[in-house]
Amino acid sequence: MVMKSKKIKSKRVSLKKKYKVVRKVKEHNRKKAKEAKKLRLSGKNKVEKDPGIPNNWPFKEHELKVLETRRTKAIEELEQKKVERKERLNE
Repeated sequence: MVMKSKKIKSKRVSLKKKYKVVRKVKEHNRKKAKEAKKLRLSGKNKVEKDPGIPNNWPFKEHELKVLETRRTKAIEELEQKKVERKERLNE
């Protein structure tokens, strides 16, 4: 028995098919980009600026002192965590 060899199919593509595929890919990528842009715009929350405390606010000085102490506490906690992290890495 003699086996026949199979002919290898050519990989040539007509230009019509080639350009059609290119067009479809381009269209698909454009749709994906458009959807991503929509999601980015809708998902982003604008951070509102802190308006501060008005000048005619009663006990303004007291409020400012409280805010300042909170801010310093937060900074100290961050520094403490940083130091603890460094200590864990060094051990």
